[in-house]
Amino acid sequence: MADAGVLYVWGADDGIYRYDGATGALVRVWGMSALSSETAYGPYVLGRHGGITLLHWDGATEAKCPGGSFAAISTRGTCAFTGAGGDSAVYVDRGIGGVQMLLPADWGAGSYAWSPDGLELVIVRSERRTDPVPALEPSSRNTLWHLDRRGALTKIFDSSNAMSFLYGLKWSFDGRVAFWENATTSNSIAADGGATTLHVVDVHTRANVDLGTTLGSRAWAQWSVDGRLAFVSGGGRETWGNKQLVVLERDGTRRIVAGDLGQIGGSARAAIAPAWQPIFGTPARLAWIEGPAGGIGASPDYFRAVGPIAQRVAVLETLSGRSQVTCPGLVTEGVRWSADASAALLLCRAPGVEQHALQVWYAPIGGTPRALVTGLGDLGFGYYGLQPSLFDVVAWSLADR
Repeated sequence: MADAGVLYVWGADDGIYRYDGATGALVRVWGMSALSSETAYGPYVLGRHGGITLLHWDGATEAKCPGGSFAAISTRGTCAFTGAGGDSAVYVDRGIGGVQMLLPADWGAGSYAWSPDGLELVIVRSERRTDPVPALEPSSRNTLWHLDRRGALTKIFDSSNAMSFLYGLKWSFDGRVAFWENATTSNSIAADGGATTLHVVDVHTRANVDLGTTLGSRAWAQWSVDGRLAFVSGGGRETWGNKQLVVLERDGTRRIVAGDLGQIGGSARAAIAPAWQPIFGTPARLAWIEGPAGGIGASPDYFRAVGPIAQRVAVLETLSGRSQVTCPGLVTEGVRWSADASAALLLCRAPGVEQHALQVWYAPIGGTPRALVTGLGDLGFGYYGLQPSLFDVVAWSLADR
């Protein structure tokens, strides 16, 4: 299916597969890695034991990072990584001048993310507490720092809750960062989103917007190229109820796109998995997954893909209004736009109790959806906030060109 382009797909066996639309061939080309980021040249994959590799769309591979237990690569090819073994210092490799230390081991750097232009970093820091530490509380706390292009470090977020940890850093194109704050050590409370909050902080003004309770799924908060944030509001460990799709506009206002927060049954709807048109288009178009809302008691029907609870569809904002797309006979779980909005990818699963085999379909706008990759295996979905995302499991050549 030549018009579908090239896909790199992460399978349940932890392998990376290359699908060639011109030939229809599906070949395992890499392993022990996760898709990290996507570029016009191909995706970067992060090795389970460190290092980053660029998988070119034509199938060639290129090592891009010398190693380390954690790494992040910028659009300029600049690599930041944490040292190997017990070395917790952060290093940078700009491709010239050799590897240099960016932050010493005792600074306490955790996760970090490059700005879209590849010149700045935001860094989660573990700071030792100076106040008396009550029993059962951690001796350090998470804070968020900004490393600007001149090398200056500034603290831009400090939680009022000493139990909080920060994760899921996502930059906008205009200097804001979205991230989650989890204020509990209880996996059960966290699974319900009861202590998980989505924040947006401006790295220059330090202004903080609290977007309230959300499940901390990386795929459920997406920046558009024109500076809007689409996110899923609402808690609950099931993903088919109490979920509302909201857009934070550039002026700070919030617009409810779909979903009925807190309502269950009847005509109530739940909306998840936002996806913006990635490059072209002004303003960028949005797509998402929507279906009837239900309580936790509906979980058996959802897992078996029967009844109203499993009637989910991909909704796409097109020039002529909203349209719905599905994989015929399957449950539709995810959607992604091509760069020019002429087509979309769909993530779907076959009904069944024992084996929930995931599939990737190609859907030309106005045309008939067709299966590209089937039998990905069970990657987890639907419960405890788990929902496989096309941004996590598929890199697509038509999305970044």
